[in-house]
Parts: sequence; C-alpha cells; structure tokens
Amino acid sequence: MNRPEALALAQKTVTEMATNARGYQDQPIDARVSAVLRIANYLTAPTGESTDDHRT
Repeated sequence: MNRPEALALAQKTVTEMATNARGYQDQPIDARVSAVLRIANYLTAPTGESTDDHRT
C-alpha cells in the first residue's frame, strides 16, 4: 500500500473509531493526528518490520 492510500485509510479508520453515538469527535485533534500517522506507518511498513518508536 502506498503512503497516500495508507493515510486515507488511516484517517477513515480513526474518524470512525473516534465518533461517538451523538456524532461528535471524542478526542482532541492532536490525538487523532497521532493515531492517523501511527496507523499509516503500520500500513506502509515492510512485513516483519517494527513501527514502534518507543515513545512514552
């Protein structure tokens, strides 16, 4: 999967996961952006390669 496809899928996934029953986004924008980038990195990583950056 190329990067633009991975970003689009990650954004769609995070939006669906972050929307509550009332249709509002529960998480702040920086948390959603971080989640999108982590998912996109996972989707574009070569098989067997870790995408963890070990941040705390």
